[in-house]
Amino acid sequence: MRLCSRLTLLVAAALSLATSVLAEFVFTELNQPPAELAFLPSVLKVRDDWVAEHYVWDELQFPAMNGEQHPVKRGRFWRVWGDVEKAKNGIETWNYLKPAFLANGWTVVKEPEPGRSAGIARYTRNGADAWALIDFFNNRLQLKMVEVASPPFTLTLTPPAAAPERMASPDKGDFPYLAPLAGSKFRGGGRDPGPFWVTPKGGQPEMVAQGSLHRGYALGGLSYALFLTEYRDALTQAGWEIVDESSSGDAAMHAHFTKYGRNVWAFLHINGDGYDIAVADAAGATDLATSLKKTCHVALYGVLFDFNKSTLQPASDAILQQVTDLLAKDKTLKVEVQGHTDNVGSDAYNQTLSEARARAVADWLTKHGVAAARLSAHGYGKTKPVADNGNDEGRAKNRRVEIADPACAPAP
Repeated sequence: MRLCSRLTLLVAAALSLATSVLAEFVFTELNQPPAELAFLPSVLKVRDDWVAEHYVWDELQFPAMNGEQHPVKRGRFWRVWGDVEKAKNGIETWNYLKPAFLANGWTVVKEPEPGRSAGIARYTRNGADAWALIDFFNNRLQLKMVEVASPPFTLTLTPPAAAPERMASPDKGDFPYLAPLAGSKFRGGGRDPGPFWVTPKGGQPEMVAQGSLHRGYALGGLSYALFLTEYRDALTQAGWEIVDESSSGDAAMHAHFTKYGRNVWAFLHINGDGYDIAVADAAGATDLATSLKKTCHVALYGVLFDFNKSTLQPASDAILQQVTDLLAKDKTLKVEVQGHTDNVGSDAYNQTLSEARARAVADWLTKHGVAAARLSAHGYGKTKPVADNGNDEGRAKNRRVEIADPACAPAP
């Protein structure tokens, strides 16, 4: 399941792009090269669109050099191309261009091998530190350059408070603790009643909450690198844990906040000329005591295990702490911890796995102050599905841990 699958439910009205604070960093004439490459028109045949500042701040990964595997340089980014008309192949093209690079302040860090691997060059004049990947297609130079620089702005986020925040509207207003980037234009929002998915490291998509709020923003000139860097740093500084991150095809991350008794999940995704934020407040969405009294059992979505194992992942602590708090408030309550699986695998395998996972949760509760006499653990394997095992969503709902009150009679 793709990391961004839930975005199809986002309510977004197409609006014109906002005037961004990034605009001051964009060249008004894209056919003008940066100073480090101003000499190239004298040695290349160029078209009107031969230079493009692809993003105002991006990252470029280089081949191994100086003992460092795949180093990354970050800063202002350009793409450049042009032809050496008299050259017949990449080798002749480089032999013609190399003296011009050297004469204009560039140092060749790694010689290009036309048709095999790109070269690396560096420029360190006039206070600039620029790095270039140099490649060829026959007699055409294809160059990517990063002028090393800090991000053009710094995002600061306020952590979620101890008391859950209330949104004035499900489809309007920014999240109090997940502010948009400077210059962003709000373009829509809404509520998604469906599952909120997270893919634990090395695992498969799991449901951690039911229902979420979405916000969408437009912002031009925003690279994946700038988006991920700003939100990663700001979320970490505000006390969030980055659970997963992806920049293949599009870019996205999941983050989890568990301080002050909160259990908030966030999904941030960029694609095209904008980005989206989804938030699921798992602690505020489920009243364990009320649900347990009403139905005598409640699923603890957000209890995450290593793939096909009974090893609890740290992200599970938030929901399990809610169970601990529930038992601390009601000293007479005893619960059965139940393990359930989907239908993938044999009966015997699923039975063993469900028992081990139920026991792991009971052990966690005991270690965090719950008397062992108030707990029992039982695995039910795949015998009690709550959803269709014929699809990913159904199987994820069936892979669950529940707590049940054996002394409870369901309300009529």
